[in-house]
Amino acid sequence: MFGPDGLGAAQGHALEVWPKESCGVVSGGAYVRVENIAADPLNAFEMPADTWITLSPEAVIHSHDGSTILVKNIHQSRHPHYPSADDMESQIAAGIPFGIISTDGGLASDILWWGDQTLDEPLVGRSFIPGIFDCYALVRAWYHQERSIHLPDFARDDAWWDNGKNLLVDHFSEAGFAQIQPEQVCEGDVCLMRMFAAVPCHSGVVLGSGLILHHLDGRLSPPEPPRKSGSAGMP
Repeated sequence: MFGPDGLGAAQGHALEVWPKESCGVVSGGAYVRVENIAADPLNAFEMPADTWITLSPEAVIHSHDGSTILVKNIHQSRHPHYPSADDMESQIAAGIPFGIISTDGGLASDILWWGDQTLDEPLVGRSFIPGIFDCYALVRAWYHQERSIHLPDFARDDAWWDNGKNLLVDHFSEAGFAQIQPEQVCEGDVCLMRMFAAVPCHSGVVLGSGLILHHLDGRLSPPEPPRKSGSAGMP
C-alpha cells in the first residue's frame, strides 16, 4: 500500500496514542493522521465526516490494543489482531482497503490488511484469520476467481454462532443462493455445515472432483472429502 516510511508513520502514531486506538488514512500514497473522535477511543475509532472529502482516502488504518489480560487463567489480547464486526461494517461501507496495527505500547505489528483485494489470494494453503481468511471469505474468493461473481460480504465477529446469530442462513438468499436437493449437487455449489454448533456456521465449495474446498480455524485451507456428519444446504 505504501513504503516503509508510511508503515513507520502509522506504527509511530499507534504507539504514541496507545492505549487509545489510532486512526489515519492513506492519501496520496502517504499516511495521514486523523483524530479519533469516538466516544470510547479505547475500544473504537471514528473519523470526522469531512475526512472523506478533504483527504480522499485510498485506505484506512487504525490500531488495536494488543496488550494481554488474564481471562480464566488464559492470557489473551484485549483486542485481537483481526477486525471486529464494526470494523468490517465500516470497511464494507467504504469500499476501500482497511488495515489494523496491534500494539502493546512498546512494540507495533505490521499492518494486517483486509478488503476485496484479498479475493485474489491463493485459495489453497491460506492461514485462518477471522473475517479476512475464514470459510465464507474462501467461498467469496472462489466465486471471484473461478466464476467472476462478486458475492456480498457480511460483517461478523468471531464465533458469531455462539452469540445468537445465524449469519449464513440469514444472508443465504441475499447472496443469490437457493436450496437444492443432494442429488442435484454439482461443482460450484456451496454447502453449509453446523460443525458442533446450534446453527450452520461453516461453509465450503463443492469441487468437480467431489472434494470440498473449505477453511477451518487453526488449519490451512484444503480441498478434502466431505464429512458425513452435519447439515448442508446447497445453492
